[in-house]
Amino acid sequence: MKSARRSYRQGARAHAAEQTRERILDAAVALFWERDPDDITLDDLAAYADVTLQTVLRKFGSKDAVFSAALEERSGTVMETREPPAPDPKSAIAVLVASYEQIADWNWRVLRHETAQPMLRKVLAAARVQHRAWIESSFASALPARGRARERMIDALFTALDFYVWKLHRRDLGRSREDTEDLMLGLVEAIIRARSDR
Repeated sequence: MKSARRSYRQGARAHAAEQTRERILDAAVALFWERDPDDITLDDLAAYADVTLQTVLRKFGSKDAVFSAALEERSGTVMETREPPAPDPKSAIAVLVASYEQIADWNWRVLRHETAQPMLRKVLAAARVQHRAWIESSFASALPARGRARERMIDALFTALDFYVWKLHRRDLGRSREDTEDLMLGLVEAIIRARSDR
């Protein structure tokens, strides 16, 4: 009986500890939507998560570690939303643009601070690997099987589908979402057509 009670208490403590960790990570993501990294302190994180500063330090050790964990988890969640509903370029671009629409401010903040924050460079390096893998999966039927031709085509698709292309058209030029999707689709179709014309 004592063993069962001990197991229950240990399970409850583990659950509470995980909830605390998640609250801290949620606080980091929420604050990052609003402010640049240098404008967020550990005290801010603790207050937003409704925990003590010591709890944040005990769980993560540093502000960089909190943000690294939060952004890595966020990146994984973002990639889950990019599964195309159909195996064609138009569907793939539609879900990609929907993702860019949702995370635009967050993504731009990460990119703006990449050079000054080693932690952000690490997160973006991993995100670029994930984006490349998404391209390979989403456009698999159009890609050469192997070799330099495959790598060059993936590079071209990566360029056409990069966040900066979305930002240029949606934010800088003020184009509509539909026009931006059409433009990106035209770029992708031109890349695929150039390969088939060889």
